Amino acid sequence: MRKSRVLCRMIGAVLACAVLAGCSVGGTMSLDEMLRAPQLTGEYSAVQTALNEYLGESAQLKYPANGDFLSPFLFGDWDGDDVQDAAVLYVSSTSVNVQLAILQKDVSGNWKVCGTAEGLSDSVDSVSFAAMRAPGADQILVGYTITSDEYLAVYSYTDGKLETVLQQPYNQYLIEDFTGRGTEDLVLLSSDENGQTQVQMLTDGPDGFTSMQVVGLSSEQFSGYASLAAGKGAFGGNYLILDGWTGASGSYLASSILRYDATTGQMDPASLAGTDDVYNDSLRYASCLISRDLDNDGIVEIPAQSVEEAGTLNLTANKRFSFVRWMDFTGWHPEKSFGIVDEEYGFYLELPAEWEGNLLMTDGAEEGEIQLSNLSGDEIYMTLRVTDDDVSYDSWQRLGMVASMQILAKMGPDIKTPTAYMLSKAIYIL
Repeated sequence: MRKSRVLCRMIGAVLACAVLAGCSVGGTMSLDEMLRAPQLTGEYSAVQTALNEYLGESAQLKYPANGDFLSPFLFGDWDGDDVQDAAVLYVSSTSVNVQLAILQKDVSGNWKVCGTAEGLSDSVDSVSFAAMRAPGADQILVGYTITSDEYLAVYSYTDGKLETVLQQPYNQYLIEDFTGRGTEDLVLLSSDENGQTQVQMLTDGPDGFTSMQVVGLSSEQFSGYASLAAGKGAFGGNYLILDGWTGASGSYLASSILRYDATTGQMDPASLAGTDDVYNDSLRYASCLISRDLDNDGIVEIPAQSVEEAGTLNLTANKRFSFVRWMDFTGWHPEKSFGIVDEEYGFYLELPAEWEGNLLMTDGAEEGEIQLSNLSGDEIYMTLRVTDDDVSYDSWQRLGMVASMQILAKMGPDIKTPTAYMLSKAIYIL
């Protein structure tokens, strides 16, 4: 009903504008014409005109539903000649699935279609780009959804030929220069025909694009992959961090760290300064604790929950809370952040490093409340509460929202936190 009223207002507005502009609304302008999107201008219009001339009809443009690029018109250097090219996502009367067309300008400066490729579904989920091929040509990565499964297609345009390099289902992918060649590589987390998760890397070399399987998690320790992450190490270079399911029930998490070895041409376990046993040092039982670049410094931190020496838990009602450290095992001093995690609501609260090892966590006076104090319990450091959105507490500091609940905190009456610590910036939604 609301949509109908909105549509009526839109139609009324269009009619009013037409009348005010002195236009005849009778037989000279149809309702479809009045509701049609504004005509494209500039290069967009020229590209669309060239595509329509090539097809002999008006193409139906397909807009990506998600991601950073939401236009059916894509501009970039697809073949590495330092000249801007164009691409369009569309369907026509002869195609059910989305088509990708590559266009270049001729000597007269007019856009011409140079190649087309068929996609995997009738809609586009996302678009991204990767500079996988020297000397700087961009490849186009298009995500599709087919009956709730996500598929990724990689298109490359070289020497006047549009090639579909890869088409397969995926759960997650990363674009990064793992090989150190100065071009980007694609690492893909997917499932094989038997439903088993696997990781593969697509890279470009002297013989063209090659795909290799990445064996990063031991089958004796892990039952499957959970997530991928890529980041710099403490001493430079790119690392691939694999989170995997482990434990008897397959519900715990642990990690593996890989780095590209030019001598073997494979992603192999990395030599690390901060640990000799990544698996045991990264064990955690909260599924929200996925490795990530927590502080946006380019280094991926791995969470670890096996931190008994961090403090003492004495909880009866709020057992969803626990201590956690975020680690960079590539450096000599791996611990980068310490705090508590709420496993139910999925957030992490960083605490001052000076409190670590002298913490007692107990239930607070109210439901959904915890209290942090020193080990003897006679000095309250902080009280944390997760409560309904419509409740206001003047003496509490609101840190954020999660699942329609407020995260509130207040420091102890006599606690002076370190200068570098800011409670308002210590919350992370996982």
